[in-house]
Formats: sequence, C-alpha cells, structure tokens
Amino acid sequence: MAAANGAAVAAPKQVTAAASPDEGLPGVAVPTFPTAQSKLDEWRQTLDTSERALGFRVISDTTLTDLRARATSIQDGVRQLVATIEPRLNEATERAAELAPTSDAPTSPSDDVKLERAKLLAEIAARQGVIQQSKLINVRAQQSLDAISDRRRTIFTDSVLERSASLMNPSVWVEVAAAVPFAAGNLGEMVSRWFDVLTAEPVRALFGCAIAAVVLMSFFLSPGRRWQARWIKRNAVVDDPSALRKTGSAAAIVLAGTVIPGISLLVLYQTLMALGVLPSDVGGIIRAMFFGATFAFFFSSLSSAVLAPGRPSWRLVDLDDRAADRIVPLAVLLGTIAAVGLLLDATNNAIGASAELSILAQGVIALAKAFMFMAVLRLAAGNAADEDEEGSPEVQKRSAWRLLIPLGWLVSIASVLGSLGGYVAFGRFVAGEMIVVVTVLMSHVLLSQFADALIASAFAFHGGVGRFLRQTAGLGGGAVRQMAALLSGFVQLALVCLAAFMVLATWGIRSDDVLGSMSSAFFGVSVGEFTVSPSAILGAIAVLIVGMAATRAIQNWLDGRFLPQTNLDVGVRSSIRTGVGYAGGILAVIVALSYIGLNLQNIAIVAGALSVGIGFGLQSIINNFVSGLILLVERPIKVGDRIEVGARMGVVRNINVRATEIETYDNVSVIVPNADLISGQVVNWMHGSYSARLSVMVGTSYDADPDRVIAILLEIVAEHPRALKSPGPFAILGNFGANALEFTVFFHVGNIGVDAGVANDVRLAILKRFRREGIEIPYAQQELRLRDIDRIESLVRELSGRGRKEVSVAPEPGGKY
Repeated sequence: MAAANGAAVAAPKQVTAAASPDEGLPGVAVPTFPTAQSKLDEWRQTLDTSERALGFRVISDTTLTDLRARATSIQDGVRQLVATIEPRLNEATERAAELAPTSDAPTSPSDDVKLERAKLLAEIAARQGVIQQSKLINVRAQQSLDAISDRRRTIFTDSVLERSASLMNPSVWVEVAAAVPFAAGNLGEMVSRWFDVLTAEPVRALFGCAIAAVVLMSFFLSPGRRWQARWIKRNAVVDDPSALRKTGSAAAIVLAGTVIPGISLLVLYQTLMALGVLPSDVGGIIRAMFFGATFAFFFSSLSSAVLAPGRPSWRLVDLDDRAADRIVPLAVLLGTIAAVGLLLDATNNAIGASAELSILAQGVIALAKAFMFMAVLRLAAGNAADEDEEGSPEVQKRSAWRLLIPLGWLVSIASVLGSLGGYVAFGRFVAGEMIVVVTVLMSHVLLSQFADALIASAFAFHGGVGRFLRQTAGLGGGAVRQMAALLSGFVQLALVCLAAFMVLATWGIRSDDVLGSMSSAFFGVSVGEFTVSPSAILGAIAVLIVGMAATRAIQNWLDGRFLPQTNLDVGVRSSIRTGVGYAGGILAVIVALSYIGLNLQNIAIVAGALSVGIGFGLQSIINNFVSGLILLVERPIKVGDRIEVGARMGVVRNINVRATEIETYDNVSVIVPNADLISGQVVNWMHGSYSARLSVMVGTSYDADPDRVIAILLEIVAEHPRALKSPGPFAILGNFGANALEFTVFFHVGNIGVDAGVANDVRLAILKRFRREGIEIPYAQQELRLRDIDRIESLVRELSGRGRKEVSVAPEPGGKY
C-alpha cells in the first residue's frame, strides 16, 4: 500500500508542458529538484520500513520509541522542505499572473513573454508536485505516529489486564512452595558468586564503600550541616510562620531527605560498577534497591514535609494533629513496601524465579499497599467527620478534596479484588497508581505553594525583583503586582501540566505522544473522508468540559488574583471576565468540533440552512444576546451602577448572556432582558462619573427669617464629611407654600453608590437644629369660611327655642305627667 502511494505521487524526471490552445505557449522542460526528490524517496523508504515493523505481532517499547523518533523527524523535514519551496512558488505564481494575457489587451504578448510564462508555469507545476508529495508523506508519518500510540496503548492494556492465577487458589500456594527451594538455591549461588568477587578484590570493594561513606558524611559536615539546620528545623513555638519560610522549610526537608541518601547510594553503585566488583545479575538487584530506597526516602520526607506532624502551624494541608501524627508513619511504611516490591521484582528476574512465585510476590505487595491506603483513608475520613461535627468554616472550601476519599476507597477495593480474583497485574497497577497519584498531589501542593510564596516575596515592595523593577525599569507598584500575578499564573499552569504528564505516564501515555499529536494537529493537513465514532464524540465532550473548566479557572484567577491588582473599576473587570468567558466558550466549542472532525465551512452551511428558523424562533434570544455584547462593549451601564428602569431603582449585579440582574434596595433581584436596556430609557446615576447632586426640601413658618434658614442649611451641609466642597452647596427659597415657606438645599456627593444616605443624615441634622433654634416646621393648616353666618345663627336659635316649648308639659292630677 505504501509503495503504491509512493508510485502514485512520484513525478516524472522530464516532461514537457503542452501549449495552451488559447495562449499558444511553447513547450518547455519541467524543472526537477534532485535534492528534494532524494529526500522524499528516503522518507518514503523509511516509512515503508516503519509500517512493516509495526505489522509484527511482538515489538518492544525501544523499537516503538525509535520508530516514533523517525516519524517525527520526517514531519520536521517535510515542514522545512515545504517552507523552503513555498516562497519561490508564491513568487512564480504572482509573476505568471502578471504575464497572463488579458481580454482588453490591444496586442498579443510577445514570444519572449510567452516563453517566460511557460517556464513559470512549468516551475509552478514542479514545485506543486513536490509539495503534494511532501503533504502525502506527512500524512503517512502522522498515520505511523497514530499507529505507534495505538500499539503502545494496546501493549499497556494487555499487560494490565493479563489473566493470572488467583491468590485464593490453594494450588498456587502449593506450586509456590515447590518453587521456593529452587529460587533460594539460585539466590544463594548468586550471593556466593558475588562474595567470591568481593573477596578476590577486597581493596576495590572497601574503596567503593569508603567513597560512599565520605559522600554521606560530607552532608553532615559544615557548611552542609548549618544549611540543613537553618532550613529543616521547624520551631513548634512559632504560631504563624511566613509562607516562604513554611514552604521553603518543607522543600528543604524533601531535598535533604532525598538527596543525601540518594547521592550516597548512587555513588556506591557507580563506584562498584566502575571498579568491576558488581556482577551483571547482582547489578540489577542493586539498581532496583537504589531506586526503591531513593523513592522510599523521598516519599517519607515528602509526607513529613507536607503533613508536619506535631507542627500544625507549619502544615501545608488542612489536617488535625491526630490524623497527621498517625498518617506519617503509615506513609513511611508505604514507601518501604513500594521499595520492597521493586527489590522483589528485580530479585525474581535475576534468579529466574517461576511465574507463580513472581505473581505471588506482586500480589502480596499489591495487597499490602491497598490495605495501607485503606488505613490512611480511614484516618482522613475520621478527620473530615470531626470537622463536620465542629462546624468548621473551611468545610465547603475543602469539599472537592473530600471527594478523593470515597474514590480512594473504590480504587483500594478494586486493587484487592483484582489481586485476589486472578488479575494480579491489574491489582498491582492500581496499587502503584495510587502511590503515584498521592506522590504527585503532595508534590504539587508543595511546589505550588512554594512557587507562589517565592514569587510573592520576590515581587514584594521590598523584594529583590520588585525593588529592581521599580528602581531600574521605573515600574509602579501596581505594574509589579500584575507581573507577579501573571508569572504566578504561568507557573501554576506549568505545574498542573507537569502533574498531569506524570500521572499519564503510568497509563502508557508518553509525553512525546501528546506533544507529537499537538504538533501534528497544528502543522498537519487533513485529507480523506469525514468519519464520526463514539470515541471521538466522547473525546470531544471531554475536550469541551476541560475547555470550559479551564475558562472558568482563568475567570476565577482574573477575579481573584490579576484584576484586583489593577486600577480598573468593577464594571471593566466584569466586562473582561465576561469577555474571557465568551472567548473561552467559543474556543472550547471550536476545538471540540475540530476533535470530532467537523469543518467550520460545513457548520456555516448548516447554520445558513437553519438561519430562517433561527430568525423566527430564536429572534428574541439572539436580540438579547447581541444586546448583551453591546452592553459589554459600549458599557452604557456596568456592574455596580445605580440605575432606574421604569419604576425600579437598584444596583447592577451581573450582565449575563440574555438578561441583566438588578438588585433593588428591597433586596429583590429584577431580571431585565438586555434588549430592554438597549432600546428603552435607562437612568444611570453613575454613568461617566460617580458624583451626583442630592437635594433636601424643608418647610418653615412664615414668621421665620429666610436668610437665617438658608445660612443654617448651608452650615449643616458644610459640616457633613461626605458632602463635597466643590461643587459647593447652595440653598434657595423655592416656593411660597400654602402652609409654609419651602426651602431646598442642594449638594454633591462623590459616589452616589455609597453616599446616597447623606440626604437622610442632612434631614436629621436639619430637624435637630431647627428645634434648637426655635424654627417651626408647621403642620398642614386649613381655614373654613361660611357665608350668611348671621342668618344661620338666628335659625339655630329659633329651632332650639321651639324644642324647649314642646318638652314643657303641665302635670296631670295625682302627680303624673
């Protein structure tokens, strides 16, 4: 298949360009590019060899690495070749277009022009042929890279899910018991041979041990001992150490606890190898012992540095003393178990142990790791339960980390079940993965906090970098803080990527695979039919989720770290945050669609077909969305503004995609569509300037002295600390009211958003001052006048006299009325 492709794209050595019937161009020889063609042929042969090698059933990881390096080199060479040919191709294309005849030309071109154009067309065809061959070779190289990645994943999956004998099967233990004497004999013979080598060369052996001892002792002599005592010591009396001191001490503990034994063991191993007193079979065991012991020291010192047993003020994670004191010994034991596992694997390989014995050793180590993790998870869960009972305010903040506890239980149980159920390789991988993840998480916590503290200290006002930038570059304090925030963000992103690569490496995913795929996606050329697969759809969903999560993380970083260090107001910060959200969401959607294989041109065609439906069915939503973009760009209103919309007055809290949230002074949220804010009338008290004029009206009796009243009003306003002196306040006699003289005092405040209560303070001060001065604030009065009052009075008297006569009646005989 590869040979056929190569033959199909190979250009002939010498061909002639036929003259166009319309132009009558002469036939010329097509130029050749021997150097470029030889490179293409060489690359084609290399890809043929790689494809044949990938067809083998058994292939080593070293071979796959070599094949990947060849394919990557071919892609780099293709890009360089195309970059070399394209400039001249563009020049020839432009020159040929200039020499092309036009319909309105008065005369036909000369023979020299035709010959020149024919040569240019021949050169264009030749260079286009080389570029087409290069692109096809680039596609084949990318296909080889994809095949290598698939092969690695297949090998990894097969090795992890390999079926083995169950540890619960009694026959396994019988076979192991039968294989132990043979393995012990081989081990004894190997130790005996090594002892013979050492006794034959005692001086070399003692010399190697002496060198290792000298290296080890050098760390405990001055000045190394003073350096360790300065940084490693953590005083329990110190209640609140600085962030740099705390994280620097933890980093020094990890460095000293790993480097000192690691370098000593490395020197011992290399010295014994150089002196020739270490046989090859024993060398594998010693090498495994070196890596295992170094990791055990690293894991133990890392746990002690992060958890700080007995030193709560120096602890880098939220954990109580009881849990930290109990987890650190378990971590030391866990690191020791991991080292023992590496040593057992190397020993079994060196002595040629049986498969049953190797499986048993791996299963036992996996079970030991799983049970140790269960003990650690039990302590961590108990600490979380105590915090819930005490009602700690940090519970919600650490809720995301608590999700790792049930996940850790599931993984530990899976490791146990796999080891006992006949999938020892799976149980071993899961147990090892737990150690890797915990190590990466603790390292990330330490490095992240240490980098953050180091940058903050260096870029501080009195820090070395901050002082240098201010005194040398002339930057202000705000600019220095912004640079520190940007640098901290980049460092944190790099640490997250490093942690992800370290975890993915244990899953059979290499960094060169990831970087190679990214490079191919950037420089590659898409050819072939469009296909959709469920895995691609799931991958696109994952890419979309990661993109949206990254966008939200960037928004939170802008809100919490970068934008507060700027002089921008709240509205501009909100616009930047929302704009970043829109851009990140659109980019995440585009990347997800590209991951599936959708072309933006195809999406445009579909969008055009649906434009009518969108125009009618989603008109309101699109209108509000576009209005929201206008609000963010034009910014007639912004977050924090005090506005009036109709009968509602409140503060803008958030400008969303469809609507804007306004919080009234009754603590009620009003959702206003963005289109209403663009097309309707909106009163913005804080547009352009936060300053505003307030007024207070008051009435006095007609007996009051107007000049005195105005003087008192101006004096009260002038005494208020939040009333501006410029523009100055003024008071007027506004009207002769029905019941009182109506005065109004006007004054300005600096920020209407926070100083609106000044008017109430002024009213209270006026009321108290008027009472002291004896100035009356009259009630509402009404005077009632009746016409013909004399006639009414006589009528009333007449009616009252007539009533008395009717009541006076003479008594009957006998005293009865």
